[in-house]
Amino acid sequence: MSKRKRIAVYLIAALSVVPLCGAGCASKPVVKKVSAKPPTKSSLKIDMISIPAGSFMMGNSGVGNDKKYANPTELPQHSVTLAAYSIGKYEVTRGQYKQFIKAGCYSNKSYWSGEGWKWRVSEKRTEPNYWAAKQTWGKQTFTQTDNHPVVGVTYYEAEAFCKWAGGHLPTEAQWERAARWNSKTKHANVYPWGDVWDAEKCNNWDDTVFPRYQTTPVGSYSSYASPSGCQDMAGNVWEWCKDWYLSNYYSNYYSISPSSDPQGPASGSYRVLRGGGWGYSDLYSRCAYRVSGYGPDFYNLGVGFRIAR
Repeated sequence: MSKRKRIAVYLIAALSVVPLCGAGCASKPVVKKVSAKPPTKSSLKIDMISIPAGSFMMGNSGVGNDKKYANPTELPQHSVTLAAYSIGKYEVTRGQYKQFIKAGCYSNKSYWSGEGWKWRVSEKRTEPNYWAAKQTWGKQTFTQTDNHPVVGVTYYEAEAFCKWAGGHLPTEAQWERAARWNSKTKHANVYPWGDVWDAEKCNNWDDTVFPRYQTTPVGSYSSYASPSGCQDMAGNVWEWCKDWYLSNYYSNYYSISPSSDPQGPASGSYRVLRGGGWGYSDLYSRCAYRVSGYGPDFYNLGVGFRIAR
């Protein structure tokens, strides 16, 4: 089965009543309806990891499974220098995204890109796909809690949430630095926890800690964070990155990519996804692995995101 077909298969995914009464009040109380205030981004709580300014090695490390599964789009490994930034410790959760919805952001144009707003209006979108708490994916029925990662979000929705929350989607370089770079040993891990694959260290197809066909609450594999302290950067859900992907899938963007705070190509048709998901295993869970071929209007039950600032 081709890589793209495999991706398609497994990424299948108040009113308050206030009685008012005083002297001379009628026998029946006056009822006043008070609309609950919508949440604001100031009430949003997102754990962030601070990443100091500095350089790291980005791309295929040529070690272990990186070498075994080397893909031309991951080469060459090269030094990248980034300004200081922060990134979500966890993938954005349903509880956090619920605040975005309740704040009326689906009807507020200011949080959306021009193309994103056109898409939202055209699709009459008011929430992500697979939003109901109870889900049946493949052979598994489970309940998504507020601590599960939000899924079924397009790039447009992820981008709008991040703007509302005072941030942005991470660039590929920011994502990869947080996922694999050990600043003490100056080593780029193949997987967030190290160079050796272990299916029990993230939510993936071969993991036996949780059943297949479902996401897991963020931080469920807390002992296997990245060197920077980020959780679930392998498995659980694929994560949108800010970058466009080079229009020709097999072109090697890394050979011409800027060495300082790269932002990706200036334009394109596809956005980048990183991190693997619950329907994948060792090849796709590598920190260097890059997915393209999906436009900003793509969504499914294996795609989510995390925020950067």
